[in-house]
Amino acid sequence: MKKIFISISVFALTLANAQQKNETLMKEFEKQRIENNKKFDAYVAKRYGSNKNPETLKEIDELKTSLAGFTDSNKPYFYKVHDMDQIKNSNSDYLQGGNITGLTGSFNGENIKFTIFDGSTVSGNARVYANHTLFNNAPGRITNKESSNLNYGDHATAVASFIGARDFPYTFPQNGRQVNFKGIAPNCTIDAYSFGNSILQGETTSKNVFEKILTAQPNISNHSYGISAGWDVIEVNNTQAWGWHGSFTPSNTTYDMQGSYILNDRLYDLLVYSDPSYIIIKSAGNSFGMGSNAYLPATANFKKYYVNTGSWVEFATTDTPPAVNCAQGYDCISPGSVAKNIISVAASDRITANNGRYIASADVIHSSYSSAGPRDDGGIKPDITAVGTNVASATTGNDSVGSNGVAIGSGTSYSAPIVTGIIGLWTQINKQLFSGSLLNAASAKTLMIHSALEAGSNPGPDAQFGWGFINAKKGAELLVGKSNNTIIFNDEVLTSGTSNKKTVVASGSEPLKVTISWVDPEYPNVDNNTSLANLNNNRISKLMNDLDLRIIDASNNIVYLPWRLDYNNPLTALKGDNTVDNVEQVIVDNPVAGRNYRIEITNKGILRNNSNENAPQNYSIIVTGHSELLGTKDSKAGALSNLIISPSVTKDVTNILKAPKKSAFIIYDMSGKKLQSGTINSEKETIDLSTYTKGIYIIEIKTDNDIITKKVIKE
Repeated sequence: MKKIFISISVFALTLANAQQKNETLMKEFEKQRIENNKKFDAYVAKRYGSNKNPETLKEIDELKTSLAGFTDSNKPYFYKVHDMDQIKNSNSDYLQGGNITGLTGSFNGENIKFTIFDGSTVSGNARVYANHTLFNNAPGRITNKESSNLNYGDHATAVASFIGARDFPYTFPQNGRQVNFKGIAPNCTIDAYSFGNSILQGETTSKNVFEKILTAQPNISNHSYGISAGWDVIEVNNTQAWGWHGSFTPSNTTYDMQGSYILNDRLYDLLVYSDPSYIIIKSAGNSFGMGSNAYLPATANFKKYYVNTGSWVEFATTDTPPAVNCAQGYDCISPGSVAKNIISVAASDRITANNGRYIASADVIHSSYSSAGPRDDGGIKPDITAVGTNVASATTGNDSVGSNGVAIGSGTSYSAPIVTGIIGLWTQINKQLFSGSLLNAASAKTLMIHSALEAGSNPGPDAQFGWGFINAKKGAELLVGKSNNTIIFNDEVLTSGTSNKKTVVASGSEPLKVTISWVDPEYPNVDNNTSLANLNNNRISKLMNDLDLRIIDASNNIVYLPWRLDYNNPLTALKGDNTVDNVEQVIVDNPVAGRNYRIEITNKGILRNNSNENAPQNYSIIVTGHSELLGTKDSKAGALSNLIISPSVTKDVTNILKAPKKSAFIIYDMSGKKLQSGTINSEKETIDLSTYTKGIYIIEIKTDNDIITKKVIKE
């Protein structure tokens, strides 16, 4: 995965250097400039017509100044003053700038530590160049845990910069492109390890990446590396070629493990199950389209090889080579990136329209190289998508000295750390709102998926984009909603044979949406001896504890089912019983305002831990699109069903009417701050709001079995 991404980057930079020296190319560029100007004039005439006021003329001049070229359909694209696309596209700038209602201050990774496991383009063992200019805004921002005799690595340094580079504007001399290298969390700290086998500082024996994870004990870690499982670029007799990394028996029998759940996946799942607070983010891979001689111009004449008794053998003309990776648009994700308890990240192109903002699902373009799932049992992988194409980063020489280099490149290696950084900012917000508490693996994934923006041509998740496009702002707003009780966002426990139920009243102003996720025990039946024939498209579910989420319309008992994928057609999501994912999401697109809907979480079979002992299952849940929560437990009495808040709009006081005696009430403002509380002693409990500022306040009423939240407006 990493290798092809770097090949793309090196190819682009090599071409840029050649352009400066080659007179023939300079003449070609001049010819292209003249043609572009003609196309631009035609574009202006079509878009603006003949009536151009001074503001329009100014806009046209600015566009012409930044004109970069045209797509095949003669649509222009433009350079931007600052290359902040990964930040703006993901709405992370709202968090960095302190522009989230209900939060205090800005969030740039202060007191958040990330851990990365990475390498270089030439070795799995390499360090981040900690003295790079892009990390010098505070001392000790990068701590290398590897031995000091290990070389610095370009790839590791780039990944660290996407998470934590400081604010640094720069103009690339090759093409005049202006960028800003600022990362998602520019004030964070990073512990850096290589993903290869190596001896850490102060130790005497070598460790692999899983052992290093145990040593590091991280809260959030990034893993931008992977395994070649289908076609990949190889070198035979000093010549680049396509190599098939599955098995092949002439003339047409082939097996591979693209999309397979392998030992590495089991180990990642085991690590998270053993420490449910641990959040792993991993790149999905850059294998899409590999094996095609049209993949890049440089691959046009590649020969094709497969392994026979340990050596590369060229396919014969009578052979039928395996299909190109993801030939049908899916099924080429890297094994090791399909574990249940991790977050696997796909890449999309930069959103350059709409001032860099997402407007509609069509704005999210699947990057041509980004590996697609699903897991072979139909599990939704990748989990999420972020921008990873044609983006700027730090780099360094792969040597013992290090250097202050910069580069532009592409890959899921570059989209994964964006998600890593955003989850770190959400963790920082969570700490502010909830007394320093961290997000755990299940709540982080639930938050990410519930807040994701729609991507792809069909509603719901799919095998290319996962659950959608990362949205930092919405995730932050959901955390604020949790703090002020306008949404449900809880960690809960399910016991075998029981049903966790809650009834909500739909607001009718948005879909009623429920998402749950849980840390599932690792699937046990894979090891290093599992054959490719047994791994290839193995459809056996890797889910150990199968939780079921449903929404039931209380007025007519219509049951709403979760999303799921069909592994034979995973680019279009279905709704039905999901038996493979440890995430379930149910949406009522057009709920009836004021109607009661019952949310039920149950399970199949017997819930067990990873020692195969009977055990309850923890899960995280988010509910949005409701105005009231009527009950969190089975309540035969329905004690709060008749409760009234009156008046709901007031200048001074409101009343809690018909609440059970000895029930408790709490008043919150919209930031989640607790303002007052008390016990209800009569059928009319008066609440004084006269000293509060104008705005919306939340009144929460609780009994032993029920809870209701109501809004009141202070004029």
